[in-house]
Amino acid sequence: MKITKKIFSFITSVLVLATTLTLGNTVAAKADTNEVPVQLYYSYGVGNTSETSHYVGYIAVKNLSYDKKVTVHYTYTGPQAGGPWKDVAATYVRTNASDGYEIWKFETPETFDHYGFGQIQYCIKYEVNGQTYWDNNNGKNYVGTDFSANRPHLVNTSLSFDNGNSYLNCYVATKKSVNPQAIRIRYSKDNWATYKDVDVTASTDVYYNEDSNCWVAKVPFGRGTEVKLAVYYVLDGVEHWDNNLGENYSFN
Repeated sequence: MKITKKIFSFITSVLVLATTLTLGNTVAAKADTNEVPVQLYYSYGVGNTSETSHYVGYIAVKNLSYDKKVTVHYTYTGPQAGGPWKDVAATYVRTNASDGYEIWKFETPETFDHYGFGQIQYCIKYEVNGQTYWDNNNGKNYVGTDFSANRPHLVNTSLSFDNGNSYLNCYVATKKSVNPQAIRIRYSKDNWATYKDVDVTASTDVYYNEDSNCWVAKVPFGRGTEVKLAVYYVLDGVEHWDNNLGENYSFN
């Protein structure tokens, strides 16, 4: 399925707005990885020009040894379909304090596509201690802009106004294979001295990918206000978080 420029623009908007501000201890969020050795956090497309693009992604890697190798194995499924599978090396970024996993980043080469945006499928290979581990999205591979199934993903934000009040609309994606008991935004306007949770509702105006459901929550957002937030869902009594790779989201 081809990703339009419109979809691409709102997917990347949250990445531009997010800053690096960590939650206080009272509301620290653990980004669950189910103790697997390697798993995708999320990926997104970057438009270099009107005709070229590439993909960026972040990977959770369990630190089993200092010497390790993380590789993304990918091929194009759009106009470039049928081409060879290629490898691109991921590089270490830092350790995620909220889940203890290392964060690794991959970036595919810039690719020409006269339709304006290429589409890829890919999987992740982790080599350590003589062993090889794969994350292939349960045999389906990841496609284009994507994320793992064991946590929600904040994909977009926008402002709205209602009866003189302003709101930050927070759009959240979850995998269709997951049926959480609750999905919520946790936010604070006073640097986490206090915080509130707000439930999401089904969204009809945002689409992320065909393997995801989309949701929206309205967070009060006044002039001169700084709002800090993270997203979580509850599954079998356990909270699973998207907290911007351990640093949470901040908007003003």
